[in-house]
Amino acid sequence: MKKIIVDIYGADKGEQVIIRGVARAIKESDFFPVLVGEEKLIKETMSNCGVSDDRYEIINTTDYITNNEPATCIFGGRDESSIALAYKKLKNEDDCVALLSAGNTGALLVGSICRLGLLPPIKFPSLCSALPCAGKKLLTLVDCGAVIDCTANDLVRFAKMGDVFSKCYCGIENPRVGIMSVGREDAKGSALTLDAFSKLKELDINFIGNLEGSDMVSGYADVIVTDGFSGNILLKNTEAVGKKALEIVESVGCDSPELIERIKAAILESFDFNSRGAATFLGTKKIVVKMHGCATEDTVVTSIEQILRLEKADFSAEMSRLFAN
Repeated sequence: MKKIIVDIYGADKGEQVIIRGVARAIKESDFFPVLVGEEKLIKETMSNCGVSDDRYEIINTTDYITNNEPATCIFGGRDESSIALAYKKLKNEDDCVALLSAGNTGALLVGSICRLGLLPPIKFPSLCSALPCAGKKLLTLVDCGAVIDCTANDLVRFAKMGDVFSKCYCGIENPRVGIMSVGREDAKGSALTLDAFSKLKELDINFIGNLEGSDMVSGYADVIVTDGFSGNILLKNTEAVGKKALEIVESVGCDSPELIERIKAAILESFDFNSRGAATFLGTKKIVVKMHGCATEDTVVTSIEQILRLEKADFSAEMSRLFAN
């Protein structure tokens, strides 16, 4: 049975949220969790959830990297931290296929480089999210916050990896890939995006050209390529729009509470990113998935489902083949 390593630290609501989410996932999915964190807390919580000791493994530690610590602390001196121990296990054991964490994003990112390893010739992983905001199919946004200052070649790499991710995770056979710009016309964009545009046209992918901000929700593209600075703004702004829409609906008087609830459910279906899984690092030798700090039990369950879907699609091997050519 494939093992998924779960760092229990980093969630705003505490470690028990993560542990309880794993307990739920065990009952719904076929995998073996390795929980990294305080042994006593893990055993107590899992027992309260009705999960026996033989159904999971523990790597005991009470040390973890907080969000206030610099990402570079993962380089050395924190070998007993939950992220460091998780990466050690992931790197050294073949039956461990993925790491799931809500911890310090920077430490996870740097750790993927210095403690796990990247696929050659990648020197820095990117971060992608699969979002339900563009219609019936999931939209892949890459990069959404890892690589802030990009080159045109970085954007080309994002497009290639996003294409593979969309095929493996979203199940889209021939994803429509576009680059974020200030209009769909070919001649629009910055020097960076225009340079990347010319390179993307030469790729063996379904490149559909420039996109604009509204395409986050238009369904026009399956993969949006952008630098991590712009991508993070797009992601958080789109999520904020959904939250604001919910507030507006709740503030409107209506004689039909049932109708209000149906409208709210429809909005959540499109904009509740936190319950739809987590962001995936692209370019790592094994799967690394980062949950939002406000992760819930639902987030843990759907993130594990996300990992299992990627594993079933042979995602790591597909990424390796992408850069072997």
